[in-house]
Amino acid sequence: MRYLLSFIVFFIWACGNAPELSRFEKIAKAYCECTSQLAALNEATARLASDTNAVAAFQERLQQIQTEYNKTRECTATIVAQYGKLKPVELDSLKTVLESQCAHLTEQEDLLQEMLGE
Repeated sequence: MRYLLSFIVFFIWACGNAPELSRFEKIAKAYCECTSQLAALNEATARLASDTNAVAAFQERLQQIQTEYNKTRECTATIVAQYGKLKPVELDSLKTVLESQCAHLTEQEDLLQEMLGE
């Protein structure tokens, strides 16, 4: 019982000392969650586009991308509502944070600008 109480006290202390996430870390985390599926579809579709035998799969993938794009716009609208649109210099700061949280999204700068930028 004494060990359990010690563990609980330690757990509460450890959680209370967790560093607060910065604004950009919060935005990056939410953006990663919103766009991860769309980014994966974009990357897979780019590979299909170079395959001349994959026309049907390519067209199906484009439909999936459109559906996921609509979901992503809705999701990122909540980020914008909470944190506002980001200025170009802020987008650069966000890209730096994204590199550590979901690096594959930093390659899709046009999507980042469209979803979160001014």
